[in-house]
Amino acid sequence: MLSGIRTAINFPTPVGRLRSLVLLTDGYIGNENEILAEVQQHLQPGNRLYSFGVGSSVNRFLLNRIAEIGRGISRIIRHDESIEEVAEKFYRQINNPVLTNIQISWQGDTQSPVIYPAIAPDLFSEQPLVLFGRKHDGVSGNLQISGIAAGGKHYEKTYNLKFEETENLAVAQLWGRAYIKDLMNQMVSFETKAGVEAVTQTALTYQLLSQYTAFVAVSDDVRVEPGSEYISMQVPVQMPEAVSYQGVFGSLPGGFARKSPRRAALASDFLRQRRSPPSAEAPDFLRQRRSPQSPVAKEADIPFKSFDSQRMEQGEISDAAINHQLEVISVTGLDETGIADLTQHLQKLSFPSGFSGEIVFEFTVNKGRVGQVVLDEKASTLKNAVVVEKIKRSLLLWRVSPSTTGKVILTLHIHV
Repeated sequence: MLSGIRTAINFPTPVGRLRSLVLLTDGYIGNENEILAEVQQHLQPGNRLYSFGVGSSVNRFLLNRIAEIGRGISRIIRHDESIEEVAEKFYRQINNPVLTNIQISWQGDTQSPVIYPAIAPDLFSEQPLVLFGRKHDGVSGNLQISGIAAGGKHYEKTYNLKFEETENLAVAQLWGRAYIKDLMNQMVSFETKAGVEAVTQTALTYQLLSQYTAFVAVSDDVRVEPGSEYISMQVPVQMPEAVSYQGVFGSLPGGFARKSPRRAALASDFLRQRRSPPSAEAPDFLRQRRSPQSPVAKEADIPFKSFDSQRMEQGEISDAAINHQLEVISVTGLDETGIADLTQHLQKLSFPSGFSGEIVFEFTVNKGRVGQVVLDEKASTLKNAVVVEKIKRSLLLWRVSPSTTGKVILTLHIHV
């Protein structure tokens, strides 16, 4: 999906005109954040991105969020709905914007309200536009809304806002949700320490579910054979409603009935028309969203250089295995064996040219697995999304000793 998105949003846009891009998909896409980051960073001001999902089990998160970032709207059509009716309404709405390039400003000397989405989407017929604002000082004043109406006419209107003294918890939570969504949009390329803390604090303040908070306490204690080793295994799940196994994977598991010739022909035609160059990386369909753990960290601040020199003197690391693009500066939270294993794991990485600087990660280790990996953006001098995401994925794949538990702080130097 990423190559198609790049081609569409980089297509030249006529000056003075809005260009509508419609993503039509069944939503079976796993690398959501990579796609959202591409749209967020490269969508041109004159483009609007709409999403149209087909099926009962589409990736609604991706479809809704890509439309929000693209300043458009999203629609879902189930397998049991009338295609013509929903498609006609969708076309009628996106073809009739009531107000575009909406600008919101506060008139007066008092503190301006904080409004989300920060960049207002367009207003369409039959589709209300809802914005969420918070004014910290509660002082009344005038809110001015301007934009371009149908026919290219300038639109401007001023509203006098008066705030009630009594608070409304429901409205406050709506603003909190909008603020969290804006924070998460800022972290589509990679999670940052400050961003995670802001989302967590906002969710706790407004009593909301988020990526990092929950209302349910979960225990990881295993009470069956506590002395045995932990193993990982894939658990089969049922296919979504109205979705066939062969439609997704191309054939049934061994011994099952063959797919119908008609479906095979349709699938063949579709693939022939939509064929794209193979990706260098496997699709990330099974990415798990983990909540951060907060055990007490057992820190061991050991510089890498002296430890690595010792290992090289003992002949444990060959010169051919050393990655001169990446240098481990320091690690806290791991013993010497863990540092050696992590260093060897990271030596397999390679990076595009033109990057240099230090990157600081924080992540948790629990029962042999790496938990949430976040970037400490204040301590890092290199924040390129490609480099950060590559290291992050590698860290998530690293298998740690089951006895290692706690928070790890890793400082790397990249020079390419």
